Amino acid sequence: MTTHEMDPAMFTALASGGGGPAAVALLAEVRRSRTLLLIHAMVDLAERTGHPSATATRTAYEQLRAVPTAAMRAVLDYPRVGAWAVRTTARLQAGAAAAPDQLAAVLAAARVHAGVEGVVEVPSAAAVVLPSLGTFRPVTSRPVCVVTTAEGSVASDGVAHGDLSGGVTAHWRPVGRLHAEHDGLRLTLVVDGTGEQNLPDQVRAHDTLPPGEENRWWGRFSEAWRLLVTRHRQVAEEVAATLSVLTPLSTSGSGHAALTFANAFGCVAMSLPEDPRVMAVALAHEVQHGKLSALLDLFPLVDGVSPRRMSVAWRKDPRPPVAVLQGVYAHLAVSAFWSRYDDREARAEFDRWSSATRAAIRSLAASGTLTGLGEIFVEQMRLVTEEWADSRDQCQCVDKRLPI
Repeated sequence: MTTHEMDPAMFTALASGGGGPAAVALLAEVRRSRTLLLIHAMVDLAERTGHPSATATRTAYEQLRAVPTAAMRAVLDYPRVGAWAVRTTARLQAGAAAAPDQLAAVLAAARVHAGVEGVVEVPSAAAVVLPSLGTFRPVTSRPVCVVTTAEGSVASDGVAHGDLSGGVTAHWRPVGRLHAEHDGLRLTLVVDGTGEQNLPDQVRAHDTLPPGEENRWWGRFSEAWRLLVTRHRQVAEEVAATLSVLTPLSTSGSGHAALTFANAFGCVAMSLPEDPRVMAVALAHEVQHGKLSALLDLFPLVDGVSPRRMSVAWRKDPRPPVAVLQGVYAHLAVSAFWSRYDDREARAEFDRWSSATRAAIRSLAASGTLTGLGEIFVEQMRLVTEEWADSRDQCQCVDKRLPI
């Protein structure tokens, strides 16, 4: 296991809304360590509770440890795996139904990445997800055998099989990808599901781009990336360092939806916006949530058990302090994003979010729920917003410490 340390200057940079790729890299390492700890706990819990899959889970765990480091990390860092590890460990702790033997799917994917020869049996279901690779749909209930070689890999249930290096077939669907590049900076997102099961009622997640909308997604994605790189270069660098997976959403109502999940670091879920600027600001917003969620693995900034609820301008329902902190941190970036523009919409958006952010910071500071580090973090955010309040022309106010 790795011990993680953060330089105070990096902590301050993160509290100011930025941090840069180096901070993101450290946060990704922190999240990988958490996933490893959870998998270790999962194996231990399965054995201590006499889970029927305990032996298979232990076998997969020992074999995963033998996979070359780079390939293992490529799969452990995949958002689905982190979300699954949290969910499965919690269910084992609660004595609820759980499938820890799905660790075999993680092992199989890691072996594919490494090109290591062998056969991995993955418990079968309606769909067998090999994280970072794709989904195999078996026709029988027998375990799916993933055969890996240096030349290629296949998944088979004895009747149907899929070439894991090939394209879409009747039984195998590889993950899709979105690419965008501008001015030497590239963003590549795997198009896949989140692995999360708790979604708002009004949204539905998809594992692929909705049929008929592929060209619109590609166009909007490219335009949004060009805008970020051109007008918000430091944010674009953080987005490229943080995000690895896009989950397309559809909504039952009007408007644009964008979400991140505390346990799926690197994944952003969003519906297709009509305006590339809306997509760009959504990426800037959601990256903040991912950064703060990982930072909270390192440092407790608020009292996590406080019953206190607080009102904020962006929600109708009172929120717990940690949720308010998340909202403030995200809207710090949103305010700074809109401050770069001088059109009517941008001025209105900046006024709206900067005012709401300052009010929420005041509430957090007075709440009595912050830890010592939390007080330092919130004070740094307050200093960032102070320059907004002091500016006569708020739309032109840009704090140089902010990367947006």
